Amino acid sequence: MSEEPQPKRAAKAIWNDAETDALVTYLHSQCSKIGDGGNFRPQVYTDAATAITMHWTLGPTKVASHSKNKWQPVCY
Repeated sequence: MSEEPQPKRAAKAIWNDAETDALVTYLHSQCSKIGDGGNFRPQVYTDAATAITMHWTLGPTKVASHSKNKWQPVCY
């Protein structure tokens, strides 16, 4: 019985208030890019991660999956 390799996951993000504020501000400015399912297109999350890099202080640099995972509980 062999174990299947686990998919790689992005390192756990540690968010500071400035990053969270910048993410919310950026995504609010991109509301026109929300898809039919009520969520942003993947490229928007990638662009958001790039837009907030100047606020990074701790943990891994944010990537699209971090942005999406942070946005979902913040917006609902």
